[in-house]
Amino acid sequence: MKTELYPWHQLAWQHIVSLYQSKRMPHALLLNGIYGLDNDVLANKLTKSLLCLNPTEDFESCNTCHSCQLFSAESHPDHTVLKPEEAGKQIKVDQIRQLKDLQSLMPKVSPAKTVIIQQADRMNTNAFNSLLKLLEEPQDNTILILVASSLHRLPITIKSRCQTITISRPEYALAAEWLQSQSDWNQQEIETVLKLAHGGPVAALDIGEEGIEQSKQVFRGMAALMRAEANPVQLASQWQAFDLISVLHQLQAMIQTKLASLLDGKEQLESHLLKHYWAISDCIIHTMKLLSSQNNLNKTLLLEDLMVSIMQHARQIQQHQQ
Repeated sequence: MKTELYPWHQLAWQHIVSLYQSKRMPHALLLNGIYGLDNDVLANKLTKSLLCLNPTEDFESCNTCHSCQLFSAESHPDHTVLKPEEAGKQIKVDQIRQLKDLQSLMPKVSPAKTVIIQQADRMNTNAFNSLLKLLEEPQDNTILILVASSLHRLPITIKSRCQTITISRPEYALAAEWLQSQSDWNQQEIETVLKLAHGGPVAALDIGEEGIEQSKQVFRGMAALMRAEANPVQLASQWQAFDLISVLHQLQAMIQTKLASLLDGKEQLESHLLKHYWAISDCIIHTMKLLSSQNNLNKTLLLEDLMVSIMQHARQIQQHQQ
């Protein structure tokens, strides 16, 4: 179980250490940060130190006690990890109920019990309500650690009962330096994968060469849309093979770059035509929100509708430029 922190975790860890040293460790922590920062690693390190029988003054685990050995072997009886049972699914209410039963037991090895809830923002309403009861009536010697990448999906009642620690998106220079140490990509390729991963270095590394090829295909597709020459059915089918949220982020980045160039005067365009670029940006954001929602929507139809809207605005721009 990985516990070695990434560079972008250091500030959050310093805050956690200060909580420990001042004896202000809350019963529930919420680690919040964009997808691609691997904040589960921070949760693992925190948990290992909480369970350690001989932690240092700086809240580092000793790595030698019985508790540390059990944790490293992923067999610690006082630690529970909860996450969706299947990729892309939600945490179910039955999983939270089972967790409540486990928390009624006394610690067996360590002075405390710990729970990590990964993807805590992916629960249905019943699961959230069950978790709320657990947070409202915390068990002695039990610390819950929620890890989330979409804070807006968590009910305010959950957030208000946790102490939130936000892990910021790393600066480009730091993310690029880390990726350089992990790969043989050039600066252009690093920039491309970081854009696809919305600035998350670990997600960027996972995207890899396939992501770079995806970026090229999406760029060609968007260019065809802006020429009003694309076939929405064929293009939507092609993009279904990609991570659609990353595709939409790339489209949005392309439109923002275009708008910045127009507003800076680097490109000439009649002012009243700017509204069409803003409208395209709004369409992309709207589609992104729909895809990010927990509603079971037809992704193909959403993409096709977006493409038709983009081409409609592109035609308006072309007509006024002729």
